[in-house]
Amino acid sequence: MKLNLEILYEHLRGTMDAELMGVRQQALHLGRPEYYMGDRREFRAGHLYLVRGEQLPPRPTVEPGAGIICIGGGMFLPYYLDCCGVIRVSGQTDRYALFNRLTEIYNRYDAWQESMQDILNTSASIRDMVERSQEILETPFFVLNANFHILAYNGYSDVAFADWEEAAVRPSDSGELALSSLRLFLEHADLVTEKREPMRIDILDHSVLCVNLFLDTVYSGCLVLEYRRRQHRGGDEALAEHLARMLELALSKYSAPSRGERGSLRQGLQDMVIGLPIGAEHRWAMENRHGRYLCAKIKFSIRLAQLPMGYMCSILEESFPDSVAFEYDGAIVCFLDTHGLEAEGQDSQQAFRERILPLTTSMSFDVGVSDPFEDVYSARLYYLQAASALENGKIFAPKDHFHLFQDHALTELLVNAFGQLPMEMYFPEGLRALARHDAASPVSYIDTLRVYLDNNMSITRTTAELYLNRSTLLERLGRIRRELNVDLRDPDERLRIQLLLKAMEILSSGRDATAP
Repeated sequence: MKLNLEILYEHLRGTMDAELMGVRQQALHLGRPEYYMGDRREFRAGHLYLVRGEQLPPRPTVEPGAGIICIGGGMFLPYYLDCCGVIRVSGQTDRYALFNRLTEIYNRYDAWQESMQDILNTSASIRDMVERSQEILETPFFVLNANFHILAYNGYSDVAFADWEEAAVRPSDSGELALSSLRLFLEHADLVTEKREPMRIDILDHSVLCVNLFLDTVYSGCLVLEYRRRQHRGGDEALAEHLARMLELALSKYSAPSRGERGSLRQGLQDMVIGLPIGAEHRWAMENRHGRYLCAKIKFSIRLAQLPMGYMCSILEESFPDSVAFEYDGAIVCFLDTHGLEAEGQDSQQAFRERILPLTTSMSFDVGVSDPFEDVYSARLYYLQAASALENGKIFAPKDHFHLFQDHALTELLVNAFGQLPMEMYFPEGLRALARHDAASPVSYIDTLRVYLDNNMSITRTTAELYLNRSTLLERLGRIRRELNVDLRDPDERLRIQLLLKAMEILSSGRDATAP
């Protein structure tokens, strides 16, 4: 196994006077040491040379990525420091003892690499790989999968935990990182699931080193090292990244799609929502489901959108038994069996609202919810209800986080009613005249007409709502009727005008809600 100068330095400095100098590379790139014999003035990349300071030649060829362990100083040593990495050890050091010590270090890491390869070739056990790596990393660490499920941990036997940390390394029965723990974690760290390089993150009173895991460019988990027993070492990033790559190979053996009845139901519902044909296995799972359901579509803030959606799906399924959740269209779609909710003696939508609202606030997400339904083969229609509720709710009620379809059903109806034509194309000429009047006058004829129709053309109720006297209102209504030139006693004409006025009101409120 190849190492780097930072790892070698960490091992050498404990038993001898050593100093790390020059330009180093973090990657594991240096092979086993070799004596510099002085026959060539060349130091090649990837080679580790053991040399006495007085043997360093002038004007050598030094390739970037070469490594030198220099015993003592030398006249030409400063030149080398500008070209490559150097570990300078005391001039009293015996070079044969130093060579043997370097060999021991390489043997130790070669043994680790071989045992890890054996595990990969046999059980591919993440737990075994973590346990075997403890003597190399010498600090507490744990591994999460893409759903923030704790796969394995080690090194915590004598460490005191904060609440979220205890949940992280001592998982619940479900094996999931607790949602409350994740909230605390997010308050102190920026999770970046797209980054491939190791990340140093400060959390609470200490720091951690995180390395993301990927399968075919898709985020699949994270390796987290905690610095409780020791300080950060220069070679930690390279070793953690090397371990992460081996963990990825192990994870690839367990990346098969979920099985079982819930997995089949989830896949069937997902296919239905997308609009794909349902396979026989998935259809069987759906036909065996009898009950009453809600569909919810959940959209996260930009901050939480970086989290693996699989984790949030797992949390929802754990929080609401007999539910299935999956990612679609940049959000989470959840189908909930209302039996457990309705058993509490509440309306299922209200019960769901009470249980999910605390999370919507703390976790910054919005929820659109469909009507209850029983026909599981209507899942796509009720998904469209939930999607509509979420979209309209975020526009017309942005301060709320929970949106029912029926609260925005009229809005959706009117938006769809106009088809491909803009709303103004449905205006009678008289309504256009009222709009032109309002654009040039402080008195709104359209608002007056809306209140009048909303009050079933009652003069008494309209005057009370507009704070007008009767004669002023009658005079204004007379001008409106003349401009409008529509018989409001005709139910069809009155309905058309009311629908257009309502659509204008919705459009105006939507603009106000989205205005900066």
